[in-house]
Amino acid sequence: MTSAAGGPVRLNPPGRQNPVIVSLHPRCGECRAWLRRLADTIVELREWDAHVVAVAATQEDAVSLAADLPFPVAADAEGGFAARTGVAGAGVVIADQWGEVHHVAGGGDGHDLPGPAEIVDWVRFLAIQCPECQGEAL
Repeated sequence: MTSAAGGPVRLNPPGRQNPVIVSLHPRCGECRAWLRRLADTIVELREWDAHVVAVAATQEDAVSLAADLPFPVAADAEGGFAARTGVAGAGVVIADQWGEVHHVAGGGDGHDLPGPAEIVDWVRFLAIQCPECQGEAL
């Protein structure tokens, strides 16, 4: 996927960051309002090691959204994200730092998205998991 600025976007960056990937309906006012509410929690999300990326259908939509958001926006013009995750339309995928998906919500034509506080709860949960629980005991 391509960022609003034209470069590549990493959905699962190196280091201890838990990806929160949000896909949107094209040019949808309700999706944009929900994203602004999510953006209001960015400090708390980052405190719990969240790496938020919004996924727009076109480069034009990505550029339009990126101006208002404190996290990257990617264009998925070829639909690869939806094909790999099964999440088309408005949806949220939350994974841990190793890329294991822990929560998927929404998808399709509706707006059945978790509230921003629920997303904060998920990344908090992932951040406090001990390495021994993930099979990385030394």
